[in-house]
Amino acid sequence: MRMSNARFGFLCSVPGLIGLFAFIFYPLMYSIYISLLRYDIIHPIVFRGLRNYGWIFSSSDFYLSWRISTTYSLGSTSLTLSLGLILAHSLHRITRGSAVFRTLSILPWAAPLVISGLMWRWILSKDLGIINYLLRSLGLINENIGFLLHPSLGIISGIWASSWCYIPFMTIILLAGLESIPESLYEAAEIDGADQLQKFWYISLPMNKHQVLIGCLIILMFTFRTPDIFFSLTEGGPAKFTYHAGLFLMDLIYRYHYFGRAGALSIVLFLTVLGFVLPLLYYGIVKTRKL
Repeated sequence: MRMSNARFGFLCSVPGLIGLFAFIFYPLMYSIYISLLRYDIIHPIVFRGLRNYGWIFSSSDFYLSWRISTTYSLGSTSLTLSLGLILAHSLHRITRGSAVFRTLSILPWAAPLVISGLMWRWILSKDLGIINYLLRSLGLINENIGFLLHPSLGIISGIWASSWCYIPFMTIILLAGLESIPESLYEAAEIDGADQLQKFWYISLPMNKHQVLIGCLIILMFTFRTPDIFFSLTEGGPAKFTYHAGLFLMDLIYRYHYFGRAGALSIVLFLTVLGFVLPLLYYGIVKTRKL
């Protein structure tokens, strides 16, 4: 069988299709099936249709957690992209000792999100945190700031803690894209009198847009569905001011044992993420091809 044969290509893709079905499509279909049942540890399992979805959309916790997750996800993605661009361009310009600096820049990526949350919980502590100590030492504050006790500051702290973990990932993707841009384009731009900002806006960013899109998609999906940071940083409190949608889902499963409602919530969150992702994919694939 020749490698150019379509049948050969299909056979090569069969293992990947099996894995895709086993780890994505089957769990998704099973979640949809669970979401249509009254499934808990007290009552018999019966078909409920869309009643679980009705309960989700009538729950104040859903709207609270959805708003917090959206704010957290968009904030983390924006901050990670901004700092990742700065770090990637800085590393791209370093010639001596570049391997050392690049290795140091990816070290935060080795820390799991839960560990990162615990670390930043100690750093931002009102009584023992080093941030409050430094601010008092510099004379910028008179009283310690409760970063994790204030509604807005708690979300901002979560955004910063998660971005600290994801910035190395974004930096690697962007740096790989920058390395593939021919230096002759920058040299031609310099001859035409372009400054650093113009070279970034008209050369680096347009030719690196696919890497930007991929990095933003991955971080957007991970932050919206993953409550690890808030689980260890604030535990969703105080007063559910940092009640991530993932924490709401965990409560439905492990605290209240409402598996049917949890299935409905997981499908709603999946559709929300899909609503964020599809416009970016459309812009990255369809619009780019038209251009």
